[in-house]
Amino acid sequence: MKKLIAICLVLFFALSLVACTQASNDTDTAEEVTETTETVESTEMETAEEPVKGGVLTVSGSTPTTLAWYDTRGIMQVAFMSYILEPIMQYGADGVPQPCLAESITPDSENLTWTIVVRDGITFSDGSACDAEAIAWNLNFYKENGVLSASFFKSFVNAEAIDEKTVVCNFSEWDSLFDYSLCRTVLVASKEAFDTNGQEWLAENPIGTGPFVLEEFNADVNMYMVRNDNYWQGEVYLDAVNVVYYQNELVAATSLNTGEIQAMVTENYSLVEQLNGYDGITAQAAALPSYYYTMCFNMQEGDPCADVLVRQAVSYAIDTQALIDTLTFGYAVQTNQWCKEDSPFYNTDVVGQPYNVEKAKELLTEAGYPNGFSTTITYPSMPLLNNIAQIVKEQLAAVGIDATLQPIEGAAYVNYIGAWGEGMLIHTMGAESGAASQYASTFYQYDGFGLGVNAFAVSDELDALTRSITSATTEDELNERTQAVAKVIIDDDVMIKVLLGTQAIGFVRDEVRNHDFCTIQNMREDVWQTWIAE
Repeated sequence: MKKLIAICLVLFFALSLVACTQASNDTDTAEEVTETTETVESTEMETAEEPVKGGVLTVSGSTPTTLAWYDTRGIMQVAFMSYILEPIMQYGADGVPQPCLAESITPDSENLTWTIVVRDGITFSDGSACDAEAIAWNLNFYKENGVLSASFFKSFVNAEAIDEKTVVCNFSEWDSLFDYSLCRTVLVASKEAFDTNGQEWLAENPIGTGPFVLEEFNADVNMYMVRNDNYWQGEVYLDAVNVVYYQNELVAATSLNTGEIQAMVTENYSLVEQLNGYDGITAQAAALPSYYYTMCFNMQEGDPCADVLVRQAVSYAIDTQALIDTLTFGYAVQTNQWCKEDSPFYNTDVVGQPYNVEKAKELLTEAGYPNGFSTTITYPSMPLLNNIAQIVKEQLAAVGIDATLQPIEGAAYVNYIGAWGEGMLIHTMGAESGAASQYASTFYQYDGFGLGVNAFAVSDELDALTRSITSATTEDELNERTQAVAKVIIDDDVMIKVLLGTQAIGFVRDEVRNHDFCTIQNMREDVWQTWIAE
């Protein structure tokens, strides 16, 4: 039965290679793969098997750049660190925040408070209680020290534990997106460990509430975590999880085939064709898109992109459908916004700049660049982005723009997010946090660390509109204001061009039972109930 997934994938890619321009057919096939996989998994759940305790689950994955609970940035890294450190809230399969360590969370816009009720019986791996006092301490510590505090905690004042279970969070202004922010920030660490050993020790030896405890960490090599025997959700079957870093995903794929590793997740779609041919491996597409690959423009004085006509021209010159057809085999999400069409944040009135070479040339001439100009495209170096950048370079050349590609390796990319010198930046904007949260934390005037903080030119009008997102008191207000911001940044000011959205594909060997490996979001590897069949 499980081999049905491989068969579907083979058929899918055969059709894609024959007629890669038929985007709608590709997308339908990708959806069929997901639906078929879900059928297989539901069949498995109906088959009663006695879990086997023990064994080590070895997965391919990147090791985190930091173990510090307050310094973890990026939605994927927060999801990954939940092996050890869990958040107060986390995203459901529909992208809506759901309680994790919290039992409930209640907004009160009139009194500028959010009230968190903490679940009973949760302890950290050091045995100390994860109660209201610990949650309040974590929130207050993040306000002062968190890497994304300026973006997501700007109106947060403090948190108070009013009894053993209840935390009241106070705000200077209403923040309608606080529950979203808690999904991507504030990994909860042991206050007792902090008090006993200090910040520096805890930053290197994370003590959390997760199903596993860190035993060994070797950056860019592996991360070995052993079972937490006191996990609050129930018995953990695996002895350990070993996350192994492969510089080359082809090597990881081979290791998966031979059984050296048992799971991997990829957005390198050229690998999927190879992986689908392996026996004994099941594929699953994540429910939530991972990233919206986004062209961002340097709008500062002196750069050609400071002229809105130039930004429009560049945007018209890019054929996003060609990127999707050529590079993603139908798995990519096509959209001109930071959300899908079925999202309440999607604005149907946003037109964007659909592919039109002649229009691009006209706008360049009007802007004073009839023969084009030279510029730079900066981007994080990774397989799919390298290919996207090369195709975009060729598309821009067709309208006279000579773009020099500037790939940035690894962690160094973070230094370019705020300002990339000149021209354009292709940024991997996280999709899972929702458009409202991403717009609200990006397109406003502030001094801090964030995408385009020293490259975008945010008008007073846009600043006010963006800030109104977080002050919304009803769901309708939140949706309408988010859609209004999308209209300004994409149609009016042309600050960004969404190229495509990616969807992670997880591959797991069949001997791995009862897993939830990257089925909701990329790098959310919920495996506390997982066991390995003999």
